Amino acid sequence: MARKSQTNQKLTLIIPQLCNENLYIGVDIGKFQHIAGFLSPTLLARHERFEGCPTLSFPQSREGFRMFIERIRELVPLEQATILLEHTGHYHRLLEQYLLELDVTVYRIHVQKRPGGMMKTDKRDALRLANTLYTQLALGAQVADKMQLVRPAAPPSRAAVQLRGLTRHRYELSQEANQRRNKLTAIGDELFPEFTKVFHDPNSPTALLYREKFPTPHTIATATLPALRALRLRNSFPSEKQ
Repeated sequence: MARKSQTNQKLTLIIPQLCNENLYIGVDIGKFQHIAGFLSPTLLARHERFEGCPTLSFPQSREGFRMFIERIRELVPLEQATILLEHTGHYHRLLEQYLLELDVTVYRIHVQKRPGGMMKTDKRDALRLANTLYTQLALGAQVADKMQLVRPAAPPSRAAVQLRGLTRHRYELSQEANQRRNKLTAIGDELFPEFTKVFHDPNSPTALLYREKFPTPHTIATATLPALRALRLRNSFPSEKQ
């Protein structure tokens, strides 16, 4: 507690200087809790390295978001704050929406790979994001890897909001279809491996008709030629020899 109080006192002493400059904030997104790292020229000069700059932990909730905004306002006006969020699935969306509704400048970046051999800490990750934002926006540093490029976030249009649910549903249906296709392939490999000598894709529409009507090698071997012909979706495939 003493160390935390001492850190807050030091930060309070330099607030007048912060009010005259932009504040760069990186947020390490978590499922239940986020970590924000604060960086500015004054903070960087005072702490010498970006890893020593202050951080804030706040929960993934409206109360936590308000705590985050109040902390920013203690340092600089909101219009002087710029925030960088990693694009991590859906966990960042609530915070991003909250910030955009307040007209806070928000940037996005793809999930970053941690340098090899470096111990993971959420505070370090948050400050690393703040430093990335600072070097690209304030110092104008260029990046060769486009995955490390920060991009401004904009409020979604009404159409985008309506389509988001449909896009998610399509993704879930696609995942389910792949799982069922893999299961059908596994069943075919186990029960009737010779089937692929005729149908290269055992899950094609014609192949599935034959698999449904004749589920085992025995039922196909004992089927009549007219019964086999009746299932052909195309007149020539499979051939009578096949």
